[in-house]
Amino acid sequence: SGDGKVMVFHDYTLDRVCGRTGKVCEFSAAELGKMPLSGVEAECIPTLAEVLAAVDGRVPLLIELKGESGNTALVPAALKVLEGYKGLWCMESFNPLLLRAVKKQAPHVLRGLLSTDLIKEKKSGSRILNYALSAHLLCFLCRPAFHAWDGKHPRRLALRAGLRLF
Repeated sequence: SGDGKVMVFHDYTLDRVCGRTGKVCEFSAAELGKMPLSGVEAECIPTLAEVLAAVDGRVPLLIELKGESGNTALVPAALKVLEGYKGLWCMESFNPLLLRAVKKQAPHVLRGLLSTDLIKEKKSGSRILNYALSAHLLCFLCRPAFHAWDGKHPRRLALRAGLRLF
């Protein structure tokens, strides 16, 4: 959130799920906590702390860290919320810089690198960076314990080439 709280929300923007214009990071946690999901007044965007309290260790959690830049401020904030949580959890991200920050700040945390064909999926941004991310060429930054890739593009050359390096 704009005030540094770790939120549980899939998208960077609010338009698809909340029907509102704007990015999650442009609103406070209190404002996000009042935004209905898909028009259902009773369900709003929760904080990570609220989700952890609701789950209460009953099921393992796969926490995806979102970030489209080199800003890694989410990592210490998320790790602080997870301190002392009794349930099983691990982290994954498309962004190797976020996973690198996890590795440095909490090396015991299981980390996974996500992948999709960013050349096809993202029409903007650097084609070189999108290829490097798609091919897992930046794995050396974070040394993930696992890789997960988008099933829509299982045979893409970039992924097969990148995985052969490791």
